[in-house]
Amino acid sequence: MNKHYHYLPLSKVTPGMVLADDLLDKVGHVLLPASTILTERMLQAIAHHDIHQLSIEGVAATEQEDSENLATQLERIEKIFRHIGESEPACILKSFVIHYRQGETK
Repeated sequence: MNKHYHYLPLSKVTPGMVLADDLLDKVGHVLLPASTILTERMLQAIAHHDIHQLSIEGVAATEQEDSENLATQLERIEKIFRHIGESEPACILKSFVIHYRQGETK
């Protein structure tokens, strides 16, 4: 993935922006390859695939946008892992995902 990218909510992505990574559907099929220049028609089609955010090349985010994006991602992680209980492997996985999203590499 390009080092200069940012995750943007689909509602903030505009035609002409460039994908920083392959866009995959729920089962891992490539919908659009990295470096695709997005069009209005593509954005409409993406919305039908239950995709809520895209990694976009060269977009500089404000500190507030980064903070809001992280909060959204952490809420999503909590929702995904809401039924894990005390399962040690799942708790470890959740912890790794949270550290990854917070930019902590260990």
